[in-house]
Amino acid sequence: MLKVTAMSTKIWRNATLSLIALFATLACSETGLQSVKCGNLLAVPAAVKAAAPDHEVDYKAFNSTFLRPEVAKLYGIDRDEKLGVVMVSVYQKDALGVGVEACVSGGARNLLGQAKGLNFDEIREGQAIYHISTFRFSPEEHITFEVDVEIAATGETHELKWKQQFWQG
Repeated sequence: MLKVTAMSTKIWRNATLSLIALFATLACSETGLQSVKCGNLLAVPAAVKAAAPDHEVDYKAFNSTFLRPEVAKLYGIDRDEKLGVVMVSVYQKDALGVGVEACVSGGARNLLGQAKGLNFDEIREGQAIYHISTFRFSPEEHITFEVDVEIAATGETHELKWKQQFWQG
């Protein structure tokens, strides 16, 4: 029975982790935006890409119009069809929803190679920790994100890279 419960919890967590992170940022709270002071992650060698056995890194990018107006206002994010949001979170694998302190930095570039720096702010909602940055995009623009996540407690670095197309309207 315990094994089935643990398996069900893990499946549920994996299936809904993205939704939890998104809904937590959409929740109204009195928590403010906090800046994180990060070291220079660019000196970390590329070989440090392996997933950590104790942590899970969740990341996503979406149009800022997906945020409810009151949430966008709370965190100082404009709801604009040309503005995107990148969100990165680090969790303990064995503790549902427990955030891990991390230093997040990175950038994005379009197909023409034009670079867009990402300046991440830290948001704490209960035990969850989110790192959020915004960026501008053009209609139907393809963007490649390159984000470094350094876990504060261990110094492990995860290099995230993904491509995504953004639409307006």
